[in-house]
Amino acid sequence: MTQRALPSPYDYLDHRRYLADWFRAKKEANPNFSHRVFARRAEQKNPSLLHHVIEGRRNLTERTLESFVKALSLRAGEAQFFRLLVELDQAKTPEARNDVWERISATRRFREARRIERSSFEY
Repeated sequence: MTQRALPSPYDYLDHRRYLADWFRAKKEANPNFSHRVFARRAEQKNPSLLHHVIEGRRNLTERTLESFVKALSLRAGEAQFFRLLVELDQAKTPEARNDVWERISATRRFREARRIERSSFEY
């Protein structure tokens, strides 16, 4: 049986959807993986925090965001992109949202350009 790769935050524009898919992939790979295990990895006391964030009942604070990044084992670029997704969702004004969107768009364009370069190289 082949293990399914964990989703990449770069493939998402909604951090909650990314978290739901990430958790689902972890659970499929290891049926013993649970919200409680995630909470331990994130050094959080509340084992239902991940579930509440996914459901939109809770937002990530600066502190919980960093603990989630740690628990997700994201590389530096992935972590920064995940932070941008959270910032986009929690932006208070249209101006702030547009600013974050510009930073996300630039990152996505860069990644797509890199993919094209890799395809050209392989060809």
